[in-house]
Amino acid sequence: MLNPSRVMCSQDTSDEDLVRMVANHSDKTAFELLVKRHQARLRLYLRGLTGTDAAADDLAQETFFKVFRAIPKFEFQSSFKTWLMAVARNTFLDYVRLAGNRSQASNNGDAYLFYAQLSQADTASLDAPMLAIDLNKALTLLSAAEREVIVHCYFADLTMTETAFILGMPLGTVKTHSHRALAKLRSQMSAWDVARTK
Repeated sequence: MLNPSRVMCSQDTSDEDLVRMVANHSDKTAFELLVKRHQARLRLYLRGLTGTDAAADDLAQETFFKVFRAIPKFEFQSSFKTWLMAVARNTFLDYVRLAGNRSQASNNGDAYLFYAQLSQADTASLDAPMLAIDLNKALTLLSAAEREVIVHCYFADLTMTETAFILGMPLGTVKTHSHRALAKLRSQMSAWDVARTK
């Protein structure tokens, strides 16, 4: 006999309904759909934190494993995406603590990710390697808190409210960090643009 939850599982099914299918029926098809929906964004987020594809892949797999085991306890106090990113952040922090991998959480990958985020702009004329180097330098000017807010808001595509929830910060603090970080990045990138045109 077919599981009724599998009949309802489709691309149009909301995350909330898919979570319920997984929690109530251990529906692997529903979980696979959740993974497909969120895998690219999660990997990009973890790539921004770790700086390497291999570490991002490992942590993404570990995050999804933890989520699958914990999903019956999910209480819908936030969206699934917000919860997923919180689990990913905690997985990353465990990775850094347990393996002494603070040096692994490098800034090198972040510059390329910011370059990728510029895809909406006209980047055809930009010198990608030079831009990436300058973005890397610009990111090092940010405080740890500013950088973390930028990674959550722009790599994980979370709202400031979701970022505040995950980081355990007041919303006003998140907005302040974001504003300061973006001002620093704009200033640095403006200097790069001026230097490039000379």
